[in-house]
Amino acid sequence: MSMSNTAAKNTPQPTKTLLSRCGTLLLELSFRTHLLISIALRLLLITYGHWHDAHSEVPYTDIDYKVVTDGARHVLQNGSPFNRHTYRYSPILAYMQLPNVLLHPALGKVIFAAFDIFVAILIYLLVRLQLQVQCRKAVHALLSKFGKIRSAQQYNETDARNRPENIARASACFWLYNPLTAIISTRGNGDSFSSFFVILTVYLLVKSEDTERSANWLIFAAGLTHGFAIHLRLYPLLFSLAYYLCLSTSLTRSARDLLRQLLFPSCRQMLLVVGTCIALFTVTGFFYTLYGWQYIHEAYLYHFVRRDVRHNFSLYFLLQYLSGNATETSLLEKLLILAPQLGLLLYLSFSFGQFRQTLTFCVFALAFVMVTFNSVVTSQYFVWYLALLPLCLNNLQAISLARAFIYFGTWLLGQALWLLPAYLLEFKTWNTFYWIGAQGVLFFLINSYLLMRLIEHYSFTSFKVNFKKLF
Repeated sequence: MSMSNTAAKNTPQPTKTLLSRCGTLLLELSFRTHLLISIALRLLLITYGHWHDAHSEVPYTDIDYKVVTDGARHVLQNGSPFNRHTYRYSPILAYMQLPNVLLHPALGKVIFAAFDIFVAILIYLLVRLQLQVQCRKAVHALLSKFGKIRSAQQYNETDARNRPENIARASACFWLYNPLTAIISTRGNGDSFSSFFVILTVYLLVKSEDTERSANWLIFAAGLTHGFAIHLRLYPLLFSLAYYLCLSTSLTRSARDLLRQLLFPSCRQMLLVVGTCIALFTVTGFFYTLYGWQYIHEAYLYHFVRRDVRHNFSLYFLLQYLSGNATETSLLEKLLILAPQLGLLLYLSFSFGQFRQTLTFCVFALAFVMVTFNSVVTSQYFVWYLALLPLCLNNLQAISLARAFIYFGTWLLGQALWLLPAYLLEFKTWNTFYWIGAQGVLFFLINSYLLMRLIEHYSFTSFKVNFKKLF
């Protein structure tokens, strides 16, 4: 029997995964068509939200949207957006909402919804890029092993039309048609804006591995986008170690290895650090000259001591409520809350962050841990990891469609069980604090279980080579 027949016979047939099943359903429509449908759906949600706010006691528009719009009004009056009570964001969000004041109050939602679409485009490009890189590596490995196969370029072009394109499209559709993320952005929340720069950073780092000639420039650009993402939101700062490790020339197996890398970084690691510092300190320094120490305190320092006893999915909600009416947590309490979170973040960064092939899952897992273990958890925080989950779907091949629906349904059920007592507290003034605290514990356990299952099912598999095409 020839080598080609033996290889073809021994090659396992790919199983029907969640992504492949959904991809089959989405193949008939082009990616551009999906984008147009998603744009129309978001415009309908924005229109509905305007009607809903006029006819319901429970508003559709997020309170944060009203806050940043008020911040924009202060900017137009040559004042500081931080003159608006509870404005605790980058001043950029206030500048983005100027059209709300000057033209129409819903234009800011259109801007945030537009970044929903931009995120989907980045997901599509990044997943396709990763699959094409895996394809080339698999083909080159076979070239060196067997020597007699068709050209890698010809195989790559053929399969890029078949599998990578379809999987990339299906991954983007997981984001485009996610009702939760669509509703959050059209309610006026801007977390898709910061998620765009997080994914762009990962894209540039993965692209640098694929393009050797311009790799250094891409890594420097990744540093710039990472620094800007940190300026917008503090949470991307905790991705820094994973980004840094993935550019290492050797594996980091111990604290000694990490110390050596910190003291003697590679050229590419230095480019990442320099780019990050330039963007972060330039943008932040510019707004500091405009708005002074109030900007630093409200936009950054406040979040280290923040507590929320009314809208909080957090495990620590009841602890904060019972500890009194103080608006800020003590430093010791904050350290006790952060200790298990930081331990998990370090473990995940070292486990998955050292390889650009697993970087997307690493960033997703880090975001998931940050939200789950945070002392304040609101619905818009879910966008932090829901925007990254589609990047990992191709590697969660052990999850069947039925099991995926069970996981997702359990996650939604945990939210619903929390939202009922939260509604009774907020709009019916019932004393449901202990009920909310119990549901917060349940939601934490659900999220912890789901994270364990995702890590268990995750596997980095190289691009599946079709031997019949190669030989």
